[in-house]
Amino acid sequence: MEQLEYLAGEFDFGAAIQILLVALLFNAVLSLIRGTQADQLLRGLLVVAVGLFVIGRVLQLELINWILDQGLLVATFALIVVFQPELRRLLERVGRTGTLVAHPFGLVTPEQTQQMIGAVVGSAEELSARLWGALIVVQRQGGLDEFASTGTRLEASLSRNLLVTVFHPGSELHDGAILVNGTEVVAAHVMLPLSDELGPQDHVGTRHRAGLGITEATDAVAVIISEETGGISMAMDGRLERHLTPDQLRRRLETAFRVQTRGAGLQGLPAWISRSR
Repeated sequence: MEQLEYLAGEFDFGAAIQILLVALLFNAVLSLIRGTQADQLLRGLLVVAVGLFVIGRVLQLELINWILDQGLLVATFALIVVFQPELRRLLERVGRTGTLVAHPFGLVTPEQTQQMIGAVVGSAEELSARLWGALIVVQRQGGLDEFASTGTRLEASLSRNLLVTVFHPGSELHDGAILVNGTEVVAAHVMLPLSDELGPQDHVGTRHRAGLGITEATDAVAVIISEETGGISMAMDGRLERHLTPDQLRRRLETAFRVQTRGAGLQGLPAWISRSR
């Protein structure tokens, strides 16, 4: 009871703010790793840490207790190395929030965004019908210049015909990805990092792994067309959604780029302001 009274006496508004900030930080980290390999790895680390703590305290093993007491710095560096992709994704989201505050209406107009979505959805539908494999990566807040340098610069106006032509099986540029920024096709035949989250049991090829990989490393959106089944998939924020219809793809792109439909809300406003549903 004395300890509870002491804790109650020490608890004040400042302590409540600190607890809230720590809770928000943990929630942000956990939301990033949920459903990934890091999720299982973190569970394993927690089991090992709890097991060592119980064994060290119950059996009074001095070496294990010393490791637990003195190993905080080492554990911190180890966690940074292990969870580097997730931490990078978290910092990029923080950076994108700063960009959103500086440019609340974005760098691309709502009309250009609608034009881009129409071209991507139209080409995806046609490529799916023809069973032509494709990988279209659309830039959001984060830049993609480091990936564009691995391909062939086009810097051409975006259109449905251009996307379909590039992914023609006889085209020299059909392998790799196309990078789109607004209404411009920046580059084609682009090489992307492959995701480790998909295994043989997922029955997907290199295009899907590359599409998911770019969304793990950046905030871009990837649209993938399977050359085997013609299935349409979309990857965003390290998540892959498969077997989409053109209408479903359009709705998801409109959500990703915060495009308001049916006259609801103001176009271009941040999602937390403009989204009412």
